[in-house]
Amino acid sequence: MQTRKQEYKQFLNDNFKGLKLRKPLFYNWHFALRFNLQEGRSNTDEYFKEATRRATTIFESAFDNSDKIFLVFMDFKYRRRKIRLSNFLFNQIDNLEKSEICFSKEMNLYEPSSKFDIRNIAIIKATADRINYKMILKAISHSDFPLREPRLDQKGAFTNKEIYFINIDKKIILNMYDDRGLDLISADKENLRQIYKDHEEWILDYDREQINSQFK
Repeated sequence: MQTRKQEYKQFLNDNFKGLKLRKPLFYNWHFALRFNLQEGRSNTDEYFKEATRRATTIFESAFDNSDKIFLVFMDFKYRRRKIRLSNFLFNQIDNLEKSEICFSKEMNLYEPSSKFDIRNIAIIKATADRINYKMILKAISHSDFPLREPRLDQKGAFTNKEIYFINIDKKIILNMYDDRGLDLISADKENLRQIYKDHEEWILDYDREQINSQFK
């Protein structure tokens, strides 16, 4: 019987061999989409409402309620800081039990030679219908705006927290990096084709040529 961590590692190795789960996902994988979530003047209610609406729409295009998900939560380890059971993310999962969470650490995710680059990681496996993904995406949009709620970091500071939604059934990984944008990668580009067609107008213009070339 595999542990949750072993199952997670095996899934990535089988479907995303060589991928390091880190930002920016778009530039770390060959079948990828990058979406622009911005519309209008930043730091207004309308701006954040639209960013959340776009992120939610894309999420719902990539995930069905019955899909099994690895929800991966990363946080920069500073001194004795750890991921607590009372954190915002865990509270967005229906009836989450401590036994459903696998805790681990990862070294040198971004700085290969730094002894200080340590991430606390929590891995949860659940179906999409148990996850209040809209609230999580809304909190991510506030990452660089400490006065806005809800937030991933309840202390109101700028946050180093990262969240990855991994669709086990469809072999898709989603990362909303902040209010500006969202990356989607897949083991099979055909799993992205319809999402690309449905939301082509939101593709980030800077990467549009590269993205369009995948689906010619």
